[in-house]
Amino acid sequence: MSDGSAGSGANMQRFTPVCAIGASAGGVSALRSFFRQIPDDLGLAYVVIVHLAPDHPSLLSEILAACTSMPVHQVHDGPALKPNCVYVISPDRELVIEGDSIAARPFTEPRGHRAPIDMFFRSIAAGRGDGLAVVMTGAGSDGAIGIRSIKEAGGVVFVQEPAEAGFPSMPHSAIATGAADFVGPIARLVERIGEVARSKEAVRSLDEGGAANDLRRITTFLRARTGHDFSSYKRATVMRRVLRRMQVNRITSIAEYADYLKSTPEEAQDLFGDLLISVTMFFRDNDAFASLARCAIAPIFDNLEEEGIRAWVAGCATGEEAYSLAILMLEEAERRKVQVPIQFSPAISTRALWRRAGRAATPIRSVPMSATSASPATSTTTAPITASTRRSATASCSRRTACCAIRPSCGWISSPAATC
Repeated sequence: MSDGSAGSGANMQRFTPVCAIGASAGGVSALRSFFRQIPDDLGLAYVVIVHLAPDHPSLLSEILAACTSMPVHQVHDGPALKPNCVYVISPDRELVIEGDSIAARPFTEPRGHRAPIDMFFRSIAAGRGDGLAVVMTGAGSDGAIGIRSIKEAGGVVFVQEPAEAGFPSMPHSAIATGAADFVGPIARLVERIGEVARSKEAVRSLDEGGAANDLRRITTFLRARTGHDFSSYKRATVMRRVLRRMQVNRITSIAEYADYLKSTPEEAQDLFGDLLISVTMFFRDNDAFASLARCAIAPIFDNLEEEGIRAWVAGCATGEEAYSLAILMLEEAERRKVQVPIQFSPAISTRALWRRAGRAATPIRSVPMSATSASPATSTTTAPITASTRRSATASCSRRTACCAIRPSCGWISSPAATC
């Protein structure tokens, strides 16, 4: 197992652990219930992100202060996070985190395109590599993309039971991603957060350097159970996933987790799923796609053959990379004013599609399209793709994660009008 440059344990030891809570419509009642029940000694810094009216002062910090003995602060400048404190977003601001500092800054997107919960969740994942994320009642889908980043980074995701939520759209959208570790009413989530927080504290003190033998046991068990060999994966990656599963299962030592994995067949599938977490979006890495267009797609069009262009996109999770590639090829065809048959075939995760759609998905084997009539021959797409689609995708969706013009029924955004 190869060494990684940095493990998740370093991040957890350096920073105050964060529990980020996102809510929208109906959120005040849910938050009051949460803070009345959560213990005040778990060592977490709670950051509350809600959708506030931009032109009115907020009394949320005062409301929550009446529900807990922990100090409650509205974030204005850049306070350092402290354990057992609550930090509340300010009106007309988005929150970002860097290390143990949290900052409120003007929104980077216009009204109608803002997703402050996603923004903060992704900020935690990028800047901390760990954390707890809670999605509560609300309209729309804010938070659904951010929890996938949290989970990829090694964090744990909690979602309020939709039946309990006053507005279930946000919980439903979060659950549909498949990234939720715990779904339940607030009272049950409070119990689980307490258990995970205590487990996290124990995990932070682990000697990861002495865990090599136990990690080898874990990868051996995983190969026996799933047929997949992760022994060549970076050690830091495997460790981060193992530590995440330990927190989810409230296990405090790697040796104990190895024993649990051996005795619990379904845990092997859960760890396997974590190791293959797929985080994907349209044009996810702009520089990479720009290089692809310049260095690969343009030369292909310089030497076009009569049978056209065929592309296979492997390991593309739910298909966003494949669609991005198709859009790049169509843009190039439009620039050159040529008509050419374009066929691409994405290797899509059927399990991820099943989670998105809430039903069994048929693998997409091949999607023929041309530069003039680009209608994908598949049930997952109901609108033609044209070169202007990319502009629509990147301009109308501030997160560049779902394009209603391409995939209006993808299930990613349960209420497109609320976010696009």
